[in-house]
Amino acid sequence: MGKWGVLGATVALARAAATIKVWGEVKRLPTTAVDAGPVTVVVPARDEERVIDRCLTGLRKQEHADLRIVVVDDGSTDRTAEVVRRHEAEDPRVRLVVSAGPPSGWAGKVHALHLGSADVDTDWMLFVDADTEAAPDLVGRLLASARRDGVDLVSTSGRASGPSVGWWLLLPPVNQLLFETTTTDGRRGMALAVGHCILVSRAAYERAGGWAAIAGSRADDVGFATLVRDTGGRTRYVDGSDSLVTYGLDTFGDTWTSMRKSMVAGMALYAKGPASAFLSLGSTGLAHLAYGVVPVVSALRGSKLGMLTWLAQSVAQWAFLRRTRQPRSAAVLAPLAYATFGAMSLEAAWQALRGTTKWKGRDVRG
Repeated sequence: MGKWGVLGATVALARAAATIKVWGEVKRLPTTAVDAGPVTVVVPARDEERVIDRCLTGLRKQEHADLRIVVVDDGSTDRTAEVVRRHEAEDPRVRLVVSAGPPSGWAGKVHALHLGSADVDTDWMLFVDADTEAAPDLVGRLLASARRDGVDLVSTSGRASGPSVGWWLLLPPVNQLLFETTTTDGRRGMALAVGHCILVSRAAYERAGGWAAIAGSRADDVGFATLVRDTGGRTRYVDGSDSLVTYGLDTFGDTWTSMRKSMVAGMALYAKGPASAFLSLGSTGLAHLAYGVVPVVSALRGSKLGMLTWLAQSVAQWAFLRRTRQPRSAAVLAPLAYATFGAMSLEAAWQALRGTTKWKGRDVRG
């Protein structure tokens, strides 16, 4: 492999070391919950008939004493509102807000979160996706994390409901890129947050201007956390995978579609226009294809540098799989994961250029 082999192995080792270092800095949620007063949970829901019952059941079982639950039906075309109304009838803490969809200039999810936050008077607000299921201690442990770390915003992502090929082949490279382009404590660059679950103090929310301040953003999680940080708040990404499950990435197809959407939406934070997004996503895709394929080809030809690169990639993937409770043996598939992510990025580039990336019938470009 020559000098290119040395370069590839060096890059892989450096990326693996950086990934492991960041995971070492990601704290787990405290084991003991705290009660910091009333909390309002806001759930944006668009065509979530399949999962909303499980989400609301988990929220209603929270051990936290004073909880209000607001579900915003964002122009659903299925039975989402009907399911929510059943919970509303059974539990006075649940309230349904019906929206016909976002007005011009607003992203759908951001508008739903904005509606759900209107007139909230609790000191804390929790935004969770409809395709999640919370353990009974989630709210209290998130509040404990905010107190422990002295922060205004805490975010975590959920774990898969079981072993998932998508979590082996697409999420490790996505995780690595997030760690390389954002910071888990928000001190530099973009602040990391994941839309599955974001707890924020009402004071920090109002100081930041709320969701209206990023009305048109499709990369709402990182955008919102960065906004809170930039207006004087402190943010922290934590590992709450033992208290939150997500069902939106159960199949490989679900994961591919969701990550493709996130790549196009996230690129809008950096790229200006379809052509710029196409070039950025396309170069990312080609680079990751080569990053995954070359070490395997070289290793199979007996190259020690190729084997070292493969090993370094696997170590980085192992760190992700361990934290997300996926089979660690899947780390050996790391080169395939990078190649798969590269292929997905190339498709995202093409769709970004053509403007055909849709999420639940809506354009995801910022």
